[in-house]
Amino acid sequence: MTPAQRIEAAAGRLAVSSTAVDILHASYSKILQQPNSEKYRKVNLANPTMKQVSERPGAMELLYATGWEYHYGHLLLNTYDRGLIEAAVAALRRVQTTNAAYQTNHEGVQREAAQARVKAEAERVDEERRRMHAAKVPAEPPEGSAGAAKICVHLGGDKLVWRRFDSTTDTLQDLLNFVRSLKGAPDGQALQLENITQLPSHPLDEKSQLGLSLHHLDLWPAGHVRVSTACAA
Repeated sequence: MTPAQRIEAAAGRLAVSSTAVDILHASYSKILQQPNSEKYRKVNLANPTMKQVSERPGAMELLYATGWEYHYGHLLLNTYDRGLIEAAVAALRRVQTTNAAYQTNHEGVQREAAQARVKAEAERVDEERRRMHAAKVPAEPPEGSAGAAKICVHLGGDKLVWRRFDSTTDTLQDLLNFVRSLKGAPDGQALQLENITQLPSHPLDEKSQLGLSLHHLDLWPAGHVRVSTACAA
């Protein structure tokens, strides 16, 4: 095979990994723009991004076909052949514009990236919401202080969160703010607290008990509350 044929074949094998194609196309394009830059002519194979690219079928064949040489964990472009680099750019560009496998994979990567952005934004909003509730929670009394109530919040499954409150001054509102500051707790009106310290258990009512102290709500000297999602009426 001629060098041009090797480049074309390697680029075709890479088509199933659109990310690798895009990264290599960008890298080769930068080399054309700045052929004397050591930054673009030396590749650290331990770099997570490059490691991922190099493991894709066709990647190393393409790099070797365009003059890269392996040297102690790095790839070095010791001999710059502009014609080979231009051939690689052209071959990768053809994959990007005409290869069906590339297009399918690229669309999947874009969907995953969009989903990741939506998830990240939702987590950011949730974190900000929890931070706002945490700012409203009174300071935790020291261990053993008079009037301190130890509350165990049951978030579901085996997740338990213990926290001390002042039973005489801290209220259901304070407890709700604390619970809403916890990761995994439902938000807003969906959240329901139930006093399960003793049987029979009973719900804690935001409408009628919001300003009542934890002592008044029988959550002293210790109490257990279960977090659930309120059912719509």
